[in-house]
Amino acid sequence: MQFKGIGCSVPMGSSPKELTENLQALIDCGYDYVEVLPDLWRMWVGGRTDQRRLKQLVAVLDKFRDRLGYTLHLPLETNLFDVADIDYQQALLEAGLEVGKAVGATALAYHAGYRLGLPAGTSKSMQELMARERDILLSYADEVAGWGGNISIESHGWYQYTSYTSFPEMLARFVEEINHPGIGLCIDFGHTFLSSQWHGFDYIEGIARLAPLTTHFHVQDNMGIPAYAGRTSFALGRGDLHLGPGEGAIPFDEVFSAIDFPQEPVFMLEALGYDLHDGAPARMFAEAKRLAELRG
Repeated sequence: MQFKGIGCSVPMGSSPKELTENLQALIDCGYDYVEVLPDLWRMWVGGRTDQRRLKQLVAVLDKFRDRLGYTLHLPLETNLFDVADIDYQQALLEAGLEVGKAVGATALAYHAGYRLGLPAGTSKSMQELMARERDILLSYADEVAGWGGNISIESHGWYQYTSYTSFPEMLARFVEEINHPGIGLCIDFGHTFLSSQWHGFDYIEGIARLAPLTTHFHVQDNMGIPAYAGRTSFALGRGDLHLGPGEGAIPFDEVFSAIDFPQEPVFMLEALGYDLHDGAPARMFAEAKRLAELRG
């Protein structure tokens, strides 16, 4: 298997007790990594880390360090293209990295900058906005690499032309130009599939372009139908559904039987909204293991 292990996003629950139970449930299914989403615990308020919450989180995770490795999703609302509020946005990124270091996250999924709509938008070119983001990320790269972490820029942004990560070639070139061991990319297979259907590029070719630079995964499925006016609908199969692999239309067998991922990322499932006690995590683990072993 060309991956460090198999992981799953852990439901955070509403309390340390519930998180503890959820982590044990995933261990019982066979997972050896989990991804933590501190946003769901209101970890960051006003661009700062809630230190009480952070202590609670670390105390829970420390109980399982002999059985689990951790990755982390940085604050969902960080946007380094928000030039009018760039200092505030950068403070939120710093707060996210603070939590990542405390957790000991080996990969930190990062939502790249995206254009704001008018009138909050800017006339600055995409290249100028990307250069600003590159400089900010590089200012933290040595520190993150020093604790064994990696800022993994997530493929995202399939609506119109709001983010360079909509396009595999642009995202790959961005990471190649940075050329730092503390910064890689996170393929979100669901996001890139939606983007391929919206923009018309070949999905397998796009994944192959990103694969050598990939330091993290979000393996999740959907039907390839963008959410019209931002409205996700399970009934109509529209949007970023975060289904388990095999429950949507993404050709995962074709991907994992044909493409190598030389940096050996964690095979991280980001299937959301499942009951941990109805057998779904065990079924998804079995499917993830099958896919991860397609190339031996």
